[in-house]
Amino acid sequence: MTTPGSPATSTAKVVVVAGSGRSGTSTIAGVLKSAGLLIPPPEVPGNRTNPRGFFEPKWAVEFQTKLLRRSSVVLTDSRPAAFDETAKVAAEPEVREEVGAWVRQHLAQSRELLVKDPRDSWFLPMWRTAATDAGAEVAFLTMLRHPAEVVGSKDKYYKNTNAGESPRQAQTTRVASWLNVALFTEATTRDASRTFVVYEDLLADWRGQVARVAAELELTGPADLSEAQQAEIDEFVDPDLRRVRTEWSDIDCPDEVREMAQEVWDQLLVLAGSGGFDDEAQARLDVVRERYVSMYVDAEALAQSSAEEARRAGARNARRKLLKEQRQQARQEAQRTARQQDRRAAAAPTGAVARARSVAGRVKRRLRSR
Repeated sequence: MTTPGSPATSTAKVVVVAGSGRSGTSTIAGVLKSAGLLIPPPEVPGNRTNPRGFFEPKWAVEFQTKLLRRSSVVLTDSRPAAFDETAKVAAEPEVREEVGAWVRQHLAQSRELLVKDPRDSWFLPMWRTAATDAGAEVAFLTMLRHPAEVVGSKDKYYKNTNAGESPRQAQTTRVASWLNVALFTEATTRDASRTFVVYEDLLADWRGQVARVAAELELTGPADLSEAQQAEIDEFVDPDLRRVRTEWSDIDCPDEVREMAQEVWDQLLVLAGSGGFDDEAQARLDVVRERYVSMYVDAEALAQSSAEEARRAGARNARRKLLKEQRQQARQEAQRTARQQDRRAAAAPTGAVARARSVAGRVKRRLRSR
């Protein structure tokens, strides 16, 4: 498959896949791997939520998981300020050195490297710096799937894990997380090579989408696919992969949150159809981002009492846990002391008998010698 007019470049590329989880990031990564991009092994194996595989470098997943933990940020964080926390950790010299070394190592094997991990969106500046340090260019590929479908997919495969105590809390948190990641991913990638791919479009016409990605990101591998590569991708891409078709009517969340998410979705579709950039769409996304940040600050203020109670409850639970551990240690120490006393008590009669026998033996020997 040759793309007319596709630019050829000898510059090394680090393609970073961004976007919310359950947006088709694994599908595009699998397609681009078959198209010639290198996903550094070993890869994270598939499971029931993604049986065809995740196409994620295990090193990147483990490394970024540690960085999130150090930042006190979770994968589905809806706090706008969470991006500042991840940026601080990612900017540390040892982090920059380690990521740069990993990128350089694998660029020596392939001039087009693919990094896909749901955590990528939290560390986009880090990957840009690593690519630059390695003498390569970074390119961002953001997968798009309607937020209602993303939430529906997470509800199906992840239930209410880390999302909330009720379905409304879980779905509100997940829509807000989608909003947060979508808004800040778009803003962070404006001054770089980027492209947007709609999941539904990829499943319907992967050839057209791959040709567009190759042209917009100036990739050489996907620009000219052999028949064998095309057959491999044909077998891999299955329209039935879109197993969840949730609509807004299925999602229970505040109207304002839903309206903002729909507006962001509409503008991202404009970017997907205009080569990744559109002044008007970007301006409207700026307005929504400011509105979201303002709404979140207000929500934090309203929920301050709940946050304080959660903090106190956490402190109480920590004290209870410590007291329980102390009591358990005291019981174990008491049991050890009791066992030692039992052993000494059991050994005492044995010693007395031995001494009595020794005395009796001496007496007998004296009597015999007379």
